[in-house]
Amino acid sequence: MDKKSQIQIGETIAVLFVFFILIIIGFIFYVRVIKGNIELEKEELSQLKSIAIAQRVMFLPEMQCSEDNIITDNCIDILKLDSANSLMKENEVYYYDMLEFSDITIKQIYPSEAKWNVYSRKSEEMENKLVTNIPISLHDANTRRYGFGVLTVETWTK
Repeated sequence: MDKKSQIQIGETIAVLFVFFILIIIGFIFYVRVIKGNIELEKEELSQLKSIAIAQRVMFLPEMQCSEDNIITDNCIDILKLDSANSLMKENEVYYYDMLEFSDITIKQIYPSEAKWNVYSRKSEEMENKLVTNIPISLHDANTRRYGFGVLTVETWTK
């Protein structure tokens, strides 16, 4: 009788040991799946942040095309653009709140080629860089002509 109960206790301990091993393997699998999902969400949030910064740039009154207080969508005024760079350097703290760590350049492709670096703030600690390109129309108020360009927003995340 004594040996039979010892065998049953040994069997119970073996079953519990296997049960806990299966629980640990399941927990490790669950943690890896959750970690992968968190990485995907982090990347998606970084992309949304980059797009939000690009939208803020497009709607800055310092650069928007307007005629008789009517704003033209996806259009940047070249005359305003020339002065926006110096304005942003003077009020760096104000624009940092809106544009954070990013590099914003506008490149005119047609009818001639030109490039403006509107805003640039980088950090040594940032690792990941996301680039968002948006096609835009560039208006020259002197000649009353439109050109074609690309707004490039590079954002950095940790």
